[in-house]
Amino acid sequence: MNVVDREGMRLTEMSRPCRNFNILASTVMTDPFDGREKIVLSNFAAGQTGNLIFIDTETGQGESLALPGDEGAWGLVNWHNEKLIVGTCPNHAYLHSLDLRTREWAEPLRDPSEKYVWDIVLGSDDLIYGGTWPGCSLLRYDPKEHKLENLGRVSDNPKNLYSRHFHAVPGYILVSGGYDEPFLKAYHIESGTFRNFGTPGFIAREANSDFIATAKDQEWQFYDAATFERLEGTGWEERLPRREAVLSNGNKVRAFPLANGRWGGVRGQDYYIIDSLDEVPVLKRIPVDAPATRIHTLTVDDGGQIWGACGFGQTIFRFNPADGTYWNSSSVCNAGGEVYGMRFVGGKLFMSAYVGGDHIVYDPEQPWDQLSNANPISLKPVKPDFVRPEGRTVIGPDGGLWTGWSAKYGTYGGALSRVDPETREVQVWNNGVPEQQVAGVAADDRYVYFTTNGGASGLPFREVQGYFGVWHPDRGLIHSVQLASHEKMGNAILAAAGNVYVGVSHEIRVFDPARLEFREELAIATEAPCSWLVYARQGRTVGAFCGKKLLLIDTENGQVEQVALPGIVRAATEHPDGIYFAVNEVLYRIAL
Repeated sequence: MNVVDREGMRLTEMSRPCRNFNILASTVMTDPFDGREKIVLSNFAAGQTGNLIFIDTETGQGESLALPGDEGAWGLVNWHNEKLIVGTCPNHAYLHSLDLRTREWAEPLRDPSEKYVWDIVLGSDDLIYGGTWPGCSLLRYDPKEHKLENLGRVSDNPKNLYSRHFHAVPGYILVSGGYDEPFLKAYHIESGTFRNFGTPGFIAREANSDFIATAKDQEWQFYDAATFERLEGTGWEERLPRREAVLSNGNKVRAFPLANGRWGGVRGQDYYIIDSLDEVPVLKRIPVDAPATRIHTLTVDDGGQIWGACGFGQTIFRFNPADGTYWNSSSVCNAGGEVYGMRFVGGKLFMSAYVGGDHIVYDPEQPWDQLSNANPISLKPVKPDFVRPEGRTVIGPDGGLWTGWSAKYGTYGGALSRVDPETREVQVWNNGVPEQQVAGVAADDRYVYFTTNGGASGLPFREVQGYFGVWHPDRGLIHSVQLASHEKMGNAILAAAGNVYVGVSHEIRVFDPARLEFREELAIATEAPCSWLVYARQGRTVGAFCGKKLLLIDTENGQVEQVALPGIVRAATEHPDGIYFAVNEVLYRIAL
């Protein structure tokens, strides 16, 4: 194998076309800066620095204020219209405090052992309490002293990584989490002790001085807020406060109370204000500029336009290389999360999305009407058993859309699904490799190929011996290869030029489908594990993104050329003009 460093390769920064909001939390305040009522939205900007958005409930005018650090925040509390307390994710678990009168941030605080702050809540002692990942801890913050404490783990189970859902009642903080072993606990503020209550797997959804309401799916249980004894009898559900508005399509959307009996809410890229919950909301765009965000997925349509999905926020975008214009969508489905798989068949864009296990199809030639499930259309999901399309989506030898899935939170496992592009029928094959997720999928004119590993949602990565599988659309699994315990596979898998290229640890291995074996003599060493593989068909070239280098592999003579990259690449697609790829929010093109 001849490896050459190519100088002067034409690498062009094209655009930052992926722009969207992803509102993780909201509250309402009377702003001491001007005395006006405002909705406060906590926006997660994937790959960037998150921000708070203030919307005047009378004028509709918006204001954006960047966080001092991290991509966004699930935790948001209005502390007496004096301060906004913000708990961030996914990198640093900062605790930020904003003085509303001066619009000045206090020095960021953080727990160095944590990545996420989840929910935060105001306790009856006027202090802020919150949960974390991966430490499953209880945090306490004093807004007066600007002091952050870690009070220790909430769960004794070391596999539980999440302390997530928080509520407060007089004298107690309610915490639920998991996900290896779901728990529901009450922290006694005065004694600093925990008590279990309720049924594991149930989450507190409503808490006040009279009762605590816990729920799992559509089942409710109620408890006395002082004694934590189960409240028997009927009529408790009728006492739950109404906090939902009904959209024009009948779907419910969360609402929060405003002054003078009005209500507000957020759905995707839009917000609304209504006079009563009996009024049908009219959605309006959030009135500040959406930030450029991390690109998660890329593909190309028959006209050469680039399509992609955001790193978080359930939106997609289209970029026209000819004139540099771009368009960003509203939410593509009702569940939160992001689109992983994107492939065009017959002019329609087929997608797979986390966290609802959704299959989605969109016709770019027809008006957008997701609210009515008219365009895009959500098909049969794989949820509840599977939620994350980690393996992405490919077009199989039978013309179907094949997707690789990871199991629901707190579970190891995976699946393959197939969508018929004509009938829209969905088929699912569960746990082809028991307790391993499908990490990558590829296909040629004979088979579907996949890789597995020990990844999971809500659980630690498990060290397992992954599999490379060969799947026949009619006969199922016909061949598999189990890797050694030290070898790792992920998304890097590609069928090209009669072979299958697979990233295995610091190596690219070549599988021969005719012989059903890996060709040892064709293995290519890499300096870093490969994150993505593409095939530039017009140039007979496989592009392997490995660390901060692109390896251009000639499929005919095996020659490899190396090109330096501006960063790590996790989304790329072939194009008649070369290869398009993304580093965080920036879209690049490399001409071959």
